[in-house]
Amino acid sequence: MDGRRGGAARAVAAGRGCGAAVVFAAGACLVMLGFLATMDMESGPGLRDNTAPLVVYLCALAALLAAGGVAVAVRGSRAARGAALCLAALLAWRMCTVAPVLHCWSHNSVGRADDGSYLCYDR
Repeated sequence: MDGRRGGAARAVAAGRGCGAAVVFAAGACLVMLGFLATMDMESGPGLRDNTAPLVVYLCALAALLAAGGVAVAVRGSRAARGAALCLAALLAWRMCTVAPVLHCWSHNSVGRADDGSYLCYDR
């Protein structure tokens, strides 16, 4: 009987680990979607749509998914902690790159100045 319960516990642990991996992957995909959403905005001079608020929402959802991935993972899992750390580093990098645009939150367009700063516009 003990062998059965051990096998069931391993199956549950494997299921939780796979579930955590899916949650971490979804969080990473959201961060990458945030990079794609602002790629045009960061490319060069000219007016572009302000997608910075969307990126902030995507990053907040990715952070929640990272916390959920740690909660779902097997207790004490080094892989889950490592994945959460990698996702946190990716989120920090994303927030550092989108932070200069956040002062334009209430405007619908942004433009790049010659010095690389962002200017806020409403079209």
